[in-house]
Amino acid sequence: MTYRLLLDENVEHEVTGRLEALGHDVEHVDSVPELGKGASDSDLAAFSLTADRTIVMHGDDFVEDVPPEEYRAVLFFEDDTLPAKAVADIVHSMAVVYPHEEVRGLQKTGREWL
Repeated sequence: MTYRLLLDENVEHEVTGRLEALGHDVEHVDSVPELGKGASDSDLAAFSLTADRTIVMHGDDFVEDVPPEEYRAVLFFEDDTLPAKAVADIVHSMAVVYPHEEVRGLQKTGREWL
């Protein structure tokens, strides 16, 4: 199983390459012309719905400020010290268990998937 992902600006670019190598369809917010670094939370949310992408992020401001019905899904990593390899491995482990279509709303995740 693979995911369609949008990595927030607070997620290392290295995660993009690692997830792509695992077969996932990944865009980093910095490389999406209509978003870019500093994109608003509402723009990220709207893009996740229209592009059918799950957002991967560390920042909790989005989680607190944006209602779940305004975005497709978020994989929220509370531990922002995880290395890029761990983040990619966690996302991939989740994809093996939960198909993209089943991931909705806020999903808090972390080391328990390693």
